[in-house]
Amino acid sequence: MEPSDSNFTTNSGSDTKSRKRDYEEVTIQWLKAPTPAAELKRSKQNDEAPPKSNESASHFQLVKEFSFYINHLKNYPKDCLRPNTLNFRQMLFRDLLKGSNQNPERDLQVAFMTTFGYEMDLLEPILKAKCHLTIANDMDQNYRGPMVQKGYYGYPNCTLIYPPKDASRNFMGAFHPKLWLLKFPEFLRVVISSGNLTVGDWTVWSNCMWIHDCKPKKKGEEAKKRSEEESKEFDRDKDFEEYLKFYVQAIMPKGNKYQELLKIDLDDYVFENIDIVLVGSLPGRFMGKEMLRYGHPRLLDVLGHPSHRMTNQGKPKVLVYQTTSIGALSPDYFKEFLASLRVNGWKVTDCIKGRGKAAKAGGAEAAALLNKSVYVIYPTRSYIQEESIGPEFSGCLLLASKNWDKDTFPKKSFSKYEGKEDYAFSHGAIPHLKVFVVCNEDFSVDDDTIIYYGSHNFSPAAWGKYEKDCTQTVSYTHLTLPTIYSV
Repeated sequence: MEPSDSNFTTNSGSDTKSRKRDYEEVTIQWLKAPTPAAELKRSKQNDEAPPKSNESASHFQLVKEFSFYINHLKNYPKDCLRPNTLNFRQMLFRDLLKGSNQNPERDLQVAFMTTFGYEMDLLEPILKAKCHLTIANDMDQNYRGPMVQKGYYGYPNCTLIYPPKDASRNFMGAFHPKLWLLKFPEFLRVVISSGNLTVGDWTVWSNCMWIHDCKPKKKGEEAKKRSEEESKEFDRDKDFEEYLKFYVQAIMPKGNKYQELLKIDLDDYVFENIDIVLVGSLPGRFMGKEMLRYGHPRLLDVLGHPSHRMTNQGKPKVLVYQTTSIGALSPDYFKEFLASLRVNGWKVTDCIKGRGKAAKAGGAEAAALLNKSVYVIYPTRSYIQEESIGPEFSGCLLLASKNWDKDTFPKKSFSKYEGKEDYAFSHGAIPHLKVFVVCNEDFSVDDDTIIYYGSHNFSPAAWGKYEKDCTQTVSYTHLTLPTIYSV
């Protein structure tokens, strides 16, 4: 086990010509796809029947088959791509696979995209295709302009919004979710990823996506009634719908309804066959039941439901976490996190000083026990300098020397990041995805395995941390992510 040994703060970048090629490869081709009218005209010229209105049936089967994807990096050979690999352009089309190698219909009507930074070169093709685009972006601490900018960048169909932050603190936090709502004529696509709206995120950095398409409600359609047996289970469909509606409204600038700004109404769609649970973070301090709505206390609440409890609670578990930005980690924070995951006997009361299992075990003994329960996967200096695409692209990796040098920093929990041996094209990639797996000590998975996939970095700022003897939490970051609980 070799710790990551440097402070990764180098800004990413590349020469102008190569960046121009990246833009063209990822998005400019989207403009060349025919509109539905052009598709119909061409089919008549070829004496073919026009596309049928139920063509999306095969599409829904496709997305149901795969929910989780990784992005197609520019060094991946096209003839070696796996079915769960997508590029940015593909996600903008009704049929994910046709978007990669054919000329599909360009029928995306409305898009809402959240991000921590963006490049208009990536987004302009969407705007030129007459799609209504709303971008929710992180706001600089010194910004004093309007929270809603309609007609942004000279496009009447573009709106830029800044989600609210707590201006009462010196550090207002960061807006860091990557949530997309893509409205097509026949369905709404929900995308939750780890990638920002920059070219580097989709061509150079490795990212992950969860994708689910929701059919529109029929007139007068009501939610399906659950049987008595089903009502005992955690209702993922209902929880997802309610949490998504709440979260989308929560990130709107004050005084604005999301339906009016985004031109999307989530009440118009059916949320079914959901295989994840959403966990969000908002900046602020929270108490009581509200505390259980965000960050790692939300995990504690959801995993406490009888249908999510582990079948073998006494079996030792380990947390394996791949992250890109690391904050002030410590054995005490590991304790908080493991308590929320309800593993290895850790409880919230153990997080109160002088109480619980940690106090009985003693400081050094407890710290050693916690460090053995957590593995943090992170690239080393040598990997970035010698094996990756280059240090100039490592701007997404942040690990401050002041944190690393602390006596309490859990260096022994760190493991080297490497590419998969059976897919050599991944070696040298710079990871920007955030993934954790709670599995058995031998790293095997079973029905008790917990998997997280999204945009939370492993830090108190992202997940929140306890205050006032665990009666209050504080977090500094807007985040939303999917989590699944069994394999």
